[in-house]
Amino acid sequence: MPDYSEGLQLKIEDDDPRFNSALARGLAILRSFHIDQQFLANADIAERTGIPKPTVSRLTYTLTQLGYLRYREDIGKYEVAAGVVGLAYPYIAKQVVPSAARPLMLKLAAETNLNVGLGVVEGLSMLYLEYAPGDIKSNRRQRVGFRVPLVRTAMGRACASAMSPQQHKELLEAMQHYYPKEWQSLWRELEESFEQYQKHGYVISVGTFAKLTNTVAVPFIWGDSGTIMAFNAQGPAHLQTPARMQRIGKKLLALTDEVREVLVRGVPGPQYPTI
Repeated sequence: MPDYSEGLQLKIEDDDPRFNSALARGLAILRSFHIDQQFLANADIAERTGIPKPTVSRLTYTLTQLGYLRYREDIGKYEVAAGVVGLAYPYIAKQVVPSAARPLMLKLAAETNLNVGLGVVEGLSMLYLEYAPGDIKSNRRQRVGFRVPLVRTAMGRACASAMSPQQHKELLEAMQHYYPKEWQSLWRELEESFEQYQKHGYVISVGTFAKLTNTVAVPFIWGDSGTIMAFNAQGPAHLQTPARMQRIGKKLLALTDEVREVLVRGVPGPQYPTI
């Protein structure tokens, strides 16, 4: 199985005097939970984060009192609670690209029987902002917030291809730290993706993350913030032949043009009932 936690960076210390280690440790604990580790004991969290167990115990108690964690008496472990949804909502609610793209993504997914996603860069990870299933046997894990590693996925490599020289430099430095043994080979693979993007406008990934899945992706940048996103389309390797991925890559390029056109026209905001 792919490691869905790969690329997750848990930073708890920094030499900068402005860095608050206590806050960083609390956030690192929340980030320790993911789809394959939904329940964690204090000892599990201490091992995963490097935070001393007594400190973990105080922080998990505090996070539970604040509504971000829930303690399961039946298994003696913690799980993420509903409070974390409130933290994500202000970010998700202001995103205009997912709402503009969703109808077009659903249309492309239905036409191709491929799973179409929209993700955004977060460190060495990609986080899904929207998802349109085209395959009835699609990965049910892929929802808003689903995390995959940047350097091993077409979505991540497409985003890396659209980065500025300074962002490339920062990405390389982060890779050297996170992948001390693999970073040179991974960087070469990224450079090959850059060449694909320069030549075709899309990036193809053949089993680089999920071995039986082939994916094609196109970067998308919108707005003044310079936030880098990407659309992808993925399917089983026996169906996603190189020739088909090239055709799908062109469809994704057309999709980005359509999304941009919708955004230029303006996307109606959500309507809320008066209370």
